[in-house]
Amino acid sequence: MKSAFQNILIVFLITAPWFAHAKTVRYELTVRNEKLNLSGQKEVDFALTVNGGIPAPVLEFTEGDDAEILVKNEVPNEEVSIHWHGILLPPEEDGVAYVNTPPIHPGQSRLFRFPIRQNGTYWYHSHTTVQEQKGVYGAFIIHPRKKAIAYDRDAVVVLSDWSDENADQIIRNLRKDGDYYLYKKDSVRSYFGALRAGSLGTHLSNEWTRMGGMDLSDVGYDAFLINGKRDSQLINAKPGERVRLRIINAGASSYFYVSMGLPMQIIAADGVDVTPVMAKEILLGMAETYDVLFTMPEPKSYELRATVQDVTGFASTWIGSGEKVFAPTKEKPNAYASMEHGAHEEHKSHGAHAAVNGDHAAHAHHAHAAATKTDWSNQSDAMLKQNRAGRTLAGGQPVDTLTVDALRAIESTALPKDARVHDLALVLDGDMERYIWHMNGKAIHEDRLIEIQSGEIVRIKFKNETMMHHPMHLHGHFFRVVNGGANGREDRSPLKHTVDVPPHGERIIEFYANEPGQWMLHCHNLYHMKTGMARVIRYKDFQLTPSMRKYDQHDPHLHEHIYNHTRLEGGTNHARAEARLIRTWDEIGLDLETKNEDAGNFEVGREWDLEGDLFYRRWFDNYLHVFGGGSLFHEKGFGVLGVGYVLPMLIEAQVSVNHEGRFRFDIEKRFQWTSTVFTDAEMSWRPGWEAERETEFELSLMYGPSWRWAAGLMATENSLGVDALIQF
Repeated sequence: MKSAFQNILIVFLITAPWFAHAKTVRYELTVRNEKLNLSGQKEVDFALTVNGGIPAPVLEFTEGDDAEILVKNEVPNEEVSIHWHGILLPPEEDGVAYVNTPPIHPGQSRLFRFPIRQNGTYWYHSHTTVQEQKGVYGAFIIHPRKKAIAYDRDAVVVLSDWSDENADQIIRNLRKDGDYYLYKKDSVRSYFGALRAGSLGTHLSNEWTRMGGMDLSDVGYDAFLINGKRDSQLINAKPGERVRLRIINAGASSYFYVSMGLPMQIIAADGVDVTPVMAKEILLGMAETYDVLFTMPEPKSYELRATVQDVTGFASTWIGSGEKVFAPTKEKPNAYASMEHGAHEEHKSHGAHAAVNGDHAAHAHHAHAAATKTDWSNQSDAMLKQNRAGRTLAGGQPVDTLTVDALRAIESTALPKDARVHDLALVLDGDMERYIWHMNGKAIHEDRLIEIQSGEIVRIKFKNETMMHHPMHLHGHFFRVVNGGANGREDRSPLKHTVDVPPHGERIIEFYANEPGQWMLHCHNLYHMKTGMARVIRYKDFQLTPSMRKYDQHDPHLHEHIYNHTRLEGGTNHARAEARLIRTWDEIGLDLETKNEDAGNFEVGREWDLEGDLFYRRWFDNYLHVFGGGSLFHEKGFGVLGVGYVLPMLIEAQVSVNHEGRFRFDIEKRFQWTSTVFTDAEMSWRPGWEAERETEFELSLMYGPSWRWAAGLMATENSLGVDALIQF
């Protein structure tokens, strides 16, 4: 029998390497409001810097360290928060104000403390309002205690998008019209544009199915940045040196294609090492990270280019020196491609294939679980085991565009075979026109909590019913992306914290519930999250701390914001004013209109006939709503109830009845002939309303180079005139 001294000595020898590395690493971060010019076009006064710059400083740790990070808020009249994205930590340190961490009020600070349980490439950003878009984001790098792969140079590449327009105004503009920024991006779809592209049939088919066409990005940006610059020198690597690039997509709402003038070897995704794979380019969703390894072949300067997914711009950084080797130029996507056979087909088919096989594959993982020795009692243990594994670097034919479907874990990630499975289905949907986003038909303010139980396997099937990609992120956990249908080994499904759900595609993720707390689950498109596509996951056996209880009931995610939209139109024979107050499913609208019966008569005192509606509308989905209120017609008031529906070809139809039992039918549609020329057609039929004419119509031909204004001709049922409109 060993003596007590021998036992103590053995414990010391086992734990000594850990304590030798364990040290406290401290940083101070100060958030301020400063003037900056990042686009090269305009200095703005709303930028939020961290320690004086955008992006924020790179924070570096070694696995086993204790982190201490003091965050100071010096922004006047505005709360601040910092979320440590992808980091496994206690929930109260996660940094989502009002969900699990108190907000940092103006003039105050908060000290975050947590042990570093993992290694890899991560990042941090604000989780308050739209501060992430304004500049509060930076890299969070954790070095392993021992390198698994040798390299000579290590460089951080932070991708981001930048607008010279205040992000608070961006979200207001999108709520007025989801297509607001198409004009800025020169991406307005039209009939003649479709005809020139040879896709008129597809364009008409999209309208018949009530789709507006592909949508790759909502916002028109003024610059795309790498480490805060549009073009910069990254490192001067020499021939023969092996370089590790840590690429982080910190964009608020932009996917990026990342490529070089040579194939790249991907060795890690979302901080977790993967079986190395070669690729010509990588498609990075918001919040994803990829680590790339390559050897400098010649004494030249190689471009690393990040091209935004809709190919409206890019940023460059250079590696090495000498003759420049440019990365390939991306072609603009076909804006008129079919959603069934278009540019997204590769990603959609992979996602759909995984989902079709998902139920079988998800149950099949139990068969593999017995073969693995991974200890899922602690998520970081599983990650560290993979990150310490020795590997043979990749070769062979590179993948054209790398996505999660091409990733494979180093060893089995199968979950415990005896754990109870909790299945969840989350349908990702939204309305681009009114710009609302939700899950299972409800925004977060309507359905905030998803409850789970410790010790169970939580399996989530995301089904994307929209034409946009959605990068779904779960706080406090790593999940398996069940992609066995793509790589033939479901038990080697990769671990990630953020997964792309492609348009009209599906993804299945699953994780072992062993991180008790209250955590966000949301789309990492900032504007999708802020308009409803989010949830809070809470463990049933987790007791909120006093601080959490204090702030939980005041969570801003529970508040539904009101937006407004005004349109004014006037001409020689017609004038109209529309004003709307908008929430997620509710709208109050005032519509006043007057017409001149004789457009050529401008005598003083000429009477114009005034009519109008004041309606409350309640939407049930993208197409159906009911409304009620009052109408003024020929100097007489009526109470009105009705229903509206969006028909095929994007025709908006309404039928209503007034308090006297008389019906009214309205239809309207916009015909976008070119990117700047359109026709708005409206018809109203009032049978039995004792009016001079039962049918009224308006037909315009307008030139509109901007969302804000247009001018042209207006024909009514009795006259033709010149017309102009503005909206704001």
